[in-house]
Amino acid sequence: MSLSSQRRMGSFQNKVSIKSFSLFFCFVFMALSMQLGTVFSASGINMSVIIPPLCKKHNMEHKINSAILTVDTGNSFSLSSQNPVWIMMQSEQCYKCELIAVARANSSCDVRVDARWKTRLEVRLETKNGLAPATDKCSEAHLSRHFLEGGEYKIYIDSVQDEDIKCNLVTMTNPPDPNISIYVAIGIFIFLAILWACGKYLYKKGYIHLFLCFWSTESMMADLGSPTNINPVDDGTPSSESIAPPPTKERLKSLDTFRGISIVIMIFVNYGGGNYWFFKHSKWNGITVADLVFPWFVFIMGTAMALSFQSQIRRNVPRWKMFTKIVRRSATLFLLGLLINSFGVRNGVEFEKFRIPGVLQRFAGTYLITATVYLFLTPQFYPNQLLFNLARNSYTDIAWKVGKFPGIRDITRFWPEWIVNLLFVALHLSITMAMPVPGCPRGYLGPGGLEQNAKYFNCVGGASGYIDRKIFGNNHIYASPTSKEIYKSTMPYDPEGLLGTLSSCVLCFLGLQAGKILFVYTDWVQRSRRFFIWSLVLGGLGILLCKGSLNEGWIPINKNLWSLSYILVMSAMSFFLLMICYILIDVYKVWSGAPFSFAGMNAIALYCGHEFFSGRAPVYFAVPETHAALLAINLWGTAFWMENKLDVPALAFDIQVYSFERIIIL
Repeated sequence: MSLSSQRRMGSFQNKVSIKSFSLFFCFVFMALSMQLGTVFSASGINMSVIIPPLCKKHNMEHKINSAILTVDTGNSFSLSSQNPVWIMMQSEQCYKCELIAVARANSSCDVRVDARWKTRLEVRLETKNGLAPATDKCSEAHLSRHFLEGGEYKIYIDSVQDEDIKCNLVTMTNPPDPNISIYVAIGIFIFLAILWACGKYLYKKGYIHLFLCFWSTESMMADLGSPTNINPVDDGTPSSESIAPPPTKERLKSLDTFRGISIVIMIFVNYGGGNYWFFKHSKWNGITVADLVFPWFVFIMGTAMALSFQSQIRRNVPRWKMFTKIVRRSATLFLLGLLINSFGVRNGVEFEKFRIPGVLQRFAGTYLITATVYLFLTPQFYPNQLLFNLARNSYTDIAWKVGKFPGIRDITRFWPEWIVNLLFVALHLSITMAMPVPGCPRGYLGPGGLEQNAKYFNCVGGASGYIDRKIFGNNHIYASPTSKEIYKSTMPYDPEGLLGTLSSCVLCFLGLQAGKILFVYTDWVQRSRRFFIWSLVLGGLGILLCKGSLNEGWIPINKNLWSLSYILVMSAMSFFLLMICYILIDVYKVWSGAPFSFAGMNAIALYCGHEFFSGRAPVYFAVPETHAALLAINLWGTAFWMENKLDVPALAFDIQVYSFERIIIL
């Protein structure tokens, strides 16, 4: 045999040996995996969770929204690598979720703990027969607690018997309150507000003018012979005071202010809100500060719609022309939403993965539906206008037009619109509760993932998520829902999807109802009383549907789903806040609405501008990863849009403020 043939034969034998060894190794690994699966399944452990490696981390650095937990086995208890302890954790925010093994330790090590909510914690011992049941001192009931941000905690683990351990959880350091920066920011804001109020008072009393004139040289120049000002009346020129200014249409300042408050909070939470959890969207059920502003905007849009449309209807503007404007404004809003969805893309938009739904897209659909229903079903005149013309009509004729219940004429006169919106509610509930979704129970309202022990892992959002995934496709909706962090779901879900548009139309209609109250009732006491009654009724219905519970109600409060209880509670808050703004600003005039009124008159431009400049100078700069630094830079970014008289053509993209104000009747 030649030398080359020997080399080829040796190479072939080596390859065969390597393949044989690989197959043998895979067989052994599979056998061990099956054995481990049998052992741990018998112990009640879900093998879909990856078995964590041995923990050997020490001296961890503190991070925002977290605490450090040290597992200390002690000198009297030496764990071998064959029977380490398992550290099982889960956030209390994860509803009906199993504990997850985050670490295995046979010596002292550090584990990072979520400090935003209460953490469920348990320690179990691994034995040759699997995981031993948790002892009383190491059980979830004994160890679970809300760890404080920046705190250091330690679990001392001692051995009592071979398979029996004892855990003692102690606090090593008490951290400072992480909300101190919020208290400081509130104090600064109150100080500036008091300073501003005092300045306005001194200016009105003339003290500031006297102080400035004391240092002026005008009187000295007059004494030296400089000519004095001539009274324009003496010169035959009419005084500017004698010329009556042309009448202007007065805006409802309280509505502008309410809208301004909403856009300011939206900008603040979108910029990060100091990385506080309550300034971010809720993970699934419940509401946070970030969950308030979007429905407030929808409500305000309905109120402004009533103010605008009635003036056009009284001027006998053809309704087909008004409908044309509705379609054009809705299309403009939708296209602006698609433009915003493309922000932040560096290498060009990939249409295969381009998100179609969005905030402005939801505005567009809601405005199109609600405005169309209102346009073609609203009466020519409102009840108070009919009563005003009582001398021209008979009493029975007026009573027929107003209705048999004049005390609720803001409802009875618009009964066709109420029927349509009640049908929206019925349709939304029917689809949500009765539509069959493959692999999911009927009426499922959960986040999928680990919820209910991962029984419905791919059922994110139930019927709402299923409709969006079928119509838009997985690649064209939001890929990272808020529930993903806690519930570890992998399916995409869009909170601005199609089904939620029905409930947002109902919310917009309730805002429209607030605008009707302003027309139907002329006295501010009656208006305020109606606002308050609506707030109580809607809030009570929302609390009834969720049973006053986060997760146990018939229909939980959920912004991701735009659930019925959510829109009822949000509309109740909107009625109440509009009442407060109306009384303070338009009735008693103790507040001018500053600094929010300007932001309210330019809401769409501010929304588009802040989205474009998100993460860019001059509204954002790199700062340390602490609450204080992040809160300061986020407040600066918000104040930038509040205080600047926005010159939109100077921005990096072309937005015309006036056109955007007209889009949703700002």
